[in-house]
Amino acid sequence: MIPDARLLRDVCLGIALLAAASGCGGGSSNSTSSSSQTPTDFDFGGNNPRKATAFGDSITQGVLELKRRDFGLTTGNNYPNILQGKVQSLDPAWRVVNRGRGGEETGEGVRRLPSVLAIDKPGFVLILEGSNDAHQCHNGDVATNNIQNMVRIAKASKMIPVVGTLPPSFRNNPCADDVIQYINTNLRAFANVERVTLAEIFDGMNDRSLFGISPNRDPLHPNEAGYARMADIWFQAMQKAIPGGTAAALRRRR
Repeated sequence: MIPDARLLRDVCLGIALLAAASGCGGGSSNSTSSSSQTPTDFDFGGNNPRKATAFGDSITQGVLELKRRDFGLTTGNNYPNILQGKVQSLDPAWRVVNRGRGGEETGEGVRRLPSVLAIDKPGFVLILEGSNDAHQCHNGDVATNNIQNMVRIAKASKMIPVVGTLPPSFRNNPCADDVIQYINTNLRAFANVERVTLAEIFDGMNDRSLFGISPNRDPLHPNEAGYARMADIWFQAMQKAIPGGTAAALRRRR
């Protein structure tokens, strides 16, 4: 039986390495890389190459918990604010604009995005939407298509999209779990085929302690430790998306 066990171990290791190399999930969210998925001569047009628009729902906005309908406790320690400090370590000129809107579903987001981008003119668009679709048990194909269209809108606007997988749900909602898994599987495949940088939010935040202010609170939204972890994941993705990678960004700063 030992040879079979070794064979199984080798096969599993090979699968894990392949998943990490392809960016399809399962890799460590804490790994750093100075390589880039974006050509060094990327044409930003009239957009600001040191500006990112964080686009999404209440998880981008920075809600800690929903106390009642239409009211939530929010934090300044949201992921866009924390991320801005991190990218400013590469260049103080960086800005991250928080364009999160509580309760938004992907259909609303894909309609809102063009006007936001026309105002912000960012070089990068960080897209994290779909959690509300999932918790309403909406069609996963429709939500996936909406997110993919957001990526295409960013590309057509000469911006670099970075798309996040949906965070896990720690509510007792099997339907939402299924939709989240379905959307994330499709987003990983789409990002791999379209060479879009992926922020692996699900894998990096699959930890109940990162959600809810306390164990008896609604676990839909990250707590402040969760938003800090999320900012780390986005920062790793940004370093892959920046033309030329981290090393080139630091050279430009000097």
